[in-house]
Amino acid sequence: MQEKKAESGNKSAKKANLLDHSSIKHILDESASEVVKSRGYVEDVRMSNVRLLIGTIIVVIALVAQFYKKKFPENRDFLIGCIVLYPFSSVL
Repeated sequence: MQEKKAESGNKSAKKANLLDHSSIKHILDESASEVVKSRGYVEDVRMSNVRLLIGTIIVVIALVAQFYKKKFPENRDFLIGCIVLYPFSSVL
């Protein structure tokens, strides 16, 4: 009896490299998500999607600031605007 329980427990056992912190975190996040879902809650990923959108906007701002057509003295005000906008968008 106990052997059958041990075998069935190993089917859902997940393995992670104990020296890889991101692997451990991934397994813990996945396990926590499974426990929450098994209790009837629905996973809400809206906040993650909003953070990805904000990150994309930050990258676009950085690319526009890097490849702006005018040279440095002429685009000074534009660069200052990008520099001021960057911390506000990364705080969210």
